[in-house]
Amino acid sequence: MTAWILAIGRMLGLGSIAGIRPSLTLAVIGVVGYFDWGVETNAAFSWLNHWLAIATFVVLAILESTFDRIAKLDRLQDRLIMPYRLVIGGIAGASTIPFGWRGVVIGAAVGAGAAWFAQYTKHLSRPKSVPSPAVVSLISTAEELGAFLGSIFVLALPYFGYACAGLTGVVYWRVRTSRRTKYRKMHRAAARQAARAARQTAAPAPPEPSAAAEPAGASELAAAPEPSAAPELSEAAEPSLADGSSRKEGDTG
Repeated sequence: MTAWILAIGRMLGLGSIAGIRPSLTLAVIGVVGYFDWGVETNAAFSWLNHWLAIATFVVLAILESTFDRIAKLDRLQDRLIMPYRLVIGGIAGASTIPFGWRGVVIGAAVGAGAAWFAQYTKHLSRPKSVPSPAVVSLISTAEELGAFLGSIFVLALPYFGYACAGLTGVVYWRVRTSRRTKYRKMHRAAARQAARAARQTAAPAPPEPSAAAEPAGASELAAAPEPSAAPELSEAAEPSLADGSSRKEGDTG
């Protein structure tokens, strides 16, 4: 049981590292097996210990590192060599498992799955735009050092493979959580903006002034009553009354 626990640790660890730097991982496995530093490859992958295979993977590792440092090509490279990463992850996960063909099959499956998850997490965590190409170069250098040292530690201490897989899971969780928080804030801001626009549209517009507005004071003049003609009539009636009274006096006399 303990042997299987150690074997699964190597499957997860080497597979995860191969998802980030596949050729470098196999180069380290080949060098350790070539010099017989405590880890042996099984019969199915004994060719990894040959110097020609080691040299080939070293050259491929240099090419991967070169293209990975170019800001415009790093994300494209991740997509293009995805099948290569899966195959190398399967080889890395199965190459040091000593349980015959059953160990090879299980190691290849676990290693390929771990490589895919590590590569996917790397693709998510990489920034889409950087202020300077030096940032991409710094990230690539850190990944290379981590892959090199991680491969050595996993081969020497198989339990370290669980830590590699756990670290990949933590990075994936952090990236997904931060992106969900960011998208929620964006949705809330968009909803507030839409509600504000809806309130402005529903508000009644102020009345527009009439183009043929009357001048000031015109309404007051129109509403004022016209002067009555009664005084003129009364003045005209006074002489007629005087004439009538004089006529009455004449008749009496």
